[in-house]
This record gives sequence, C-alpha cells and structure tokens, in this order.
Amino acid sequence: MRELEKHEKNGIWVTDLIRCPLKREFEERYPELHKATVFTPSTILGSLVHLGLESLLSSELNAEVEVRREKLIGDYKIVGRIDAIIGRVGVEIKSSRADIEIPYEHHVLQARIYNWLYDLEKTVLVYVTPDRFAEFPIEDRASEDEILKLIVDKKAPKYDWECRYCHFSVICPNKKRR
Repeated sequence: MRELEKHEKNGIWVTDLIRCPLKREFEERYPELHKATVFTPSTILGSLVHLGLESLLSSELNAEVEVRREKLIGDYKIVGRIDAIIGRVGVEIKSSRADIEIPYEHHVLQARIYNWLYDLEKTVLVYVTPDRFAEFPIEDRASEDEILKLIVDKKAPKYDWECRYCHFSVICPNKKRR
C-alpha cells in the first residue's frame, strides 16, 4: 500500500510539507505503529475510493495515475505522487467523513505544490464523502520561497486538529487538546 512506501533519506514528500513534522519522524522511529494505521477502516475505505476512481480515470479518460515526480530546490529534493494527470490538469482524490468546510486548507496547499511540481494549469481536488462528490479546481501555484518556508517550518502540529487523527498522539510530547 502507498501508505507504507519508504521515504527517501534526502527527499521531502509533498505530504510531509503539509502535515505535522513529528509524524514522519514517528513513522520512521516506530514503523510497527505506522503499519498498524494502514488497516483501520477509514484508511482502507480511502484506499478503495482511490483505487476505484484512479481505475475509472485511467480507463475512461486515459489519465496517467499515481504519477511520481521530483524537483530540486537548492539542496532539497521535493518528491510527489499525484493521483492522476490528464493533459496539464492534475487530479487529487480525497475521501472525507463529512463535507463541511471542504476543501480543507492543507489539501489546497497540497494542490498548489503539485501545480508547481508538475507544471500544471490546475489541480482538481475531488472529494468523496458519504453525502456527495465535490470538485474544487485549484489554479494557484506555490512559489519556491513558500516551499522553502514549509521545509524549515518545524511547528508541531501544523494544525490544531491533527492530533485528534494521529495514531502517534499517545506518545507525542506536542499533543494538543481541543
């Protein structure tokens, strides 16, 4: 499963730029806890949604799926894997328990970074929730300066809500309570 892919030592994944920096550290330090998170109902459901939509995009629209790319900024290698690309349009699939307040800020940031990394006209965030499908085209592109700031930003967690969904919160010294 993609969730278990090993991170490269000198590569920074786009997903690591948009989440708590301690999470990657804990995933590397406690791989057995990380592996257990892959088998939760919400993770399995999200994986099934991805597989199904990627299959449809590939067969019906001739999309390239799970496209990996890397790009250098100074000494840093930024690595990403977008769900699909059709021409110069990216597609990033998201599953969510609720459809309130979507698109989420960190997903918009991810789409903006993908626009930079893949030189896309836009990335469409496709949300699948229990109540609806929703699409949000993101045309803005992250700048290299913004990405460099994200690389050095060690604020943990990045968002107040992250700890509620993090399996490492039971051992994390930075856990925030709501």
